[in-house]
Amino acid sequence: MSDASHEKRATGDRFSFTYFIWVMLVGLLFALGRDLDRIFNLWLVLVPVLFVPALAVAAYCTVALIRNLWLRRWRSVASILMAPIAAYLIFAGVRAAGISSELIRFEIGKHYYIAQIEKLPQTGDPRLATFDWGQTGGAGVPNFIYTLVFDESDEIIRAPAQRSPAWHDRANRQCQGTPLCSLLNPPDFTITVRKLDGHFYLVTEGW
Repeated sequence: MSDASHEKRATGDRFSFTYFIWVMLVGLLFALGRDLDRIFNLWLVLVPVLFVPALAVAAYCTVALIRNLWLRRWRSVASILMAPIAAYLIFAGVRAAGISSELIRFEIGKHYYIAQIEKLPQTGDPRLATFDWGQTGGAGVPNFIYTLVFDESDEIIRAPAQRSPAWHDRANRQCQGTPLCSLLNPPDFTITVRKLDGHFYLVTEGW
């Protein structure tokens, strides 16, 4: 190999964070996919929104990997190969810490939700309120409805048989148009309740 070729190879051989940044952006897009669907009601459009950028980044990294292998730019090769590994470890660490897109969304709007709770009349009973968090899906695909529930008694997280008659009475009085009716009379589809923070819970109905 000539000195000029060797110098060209050495000059272009460096560790780059560019590949890591692109992979992280695609990973964030997938991590926020459900929230994008909930907010913008994307339904089938969500597929190209997620996969077109993913395929573009994959093609970009593949071409760059082949080129740098051919030119023997080993630092550049290492930066490409390490990008998905580093991104995976970061996302795995975030999941292990209990951080989710739902929790982030809740924290962003937390002051608003608390302000709405403080407006509720004080009756002496534990307060109960719901906030519409949108839905995903459509015809021919799984459908999910998400609702943020404030339950000062924290009984919503219990099994149906363990909730008190007082809780059922409070829920009955305001369940129309909310998932509380489904919780009172469990249907055939799936319902999950997950605690987010304090007395706030995320109720997900899926069918």
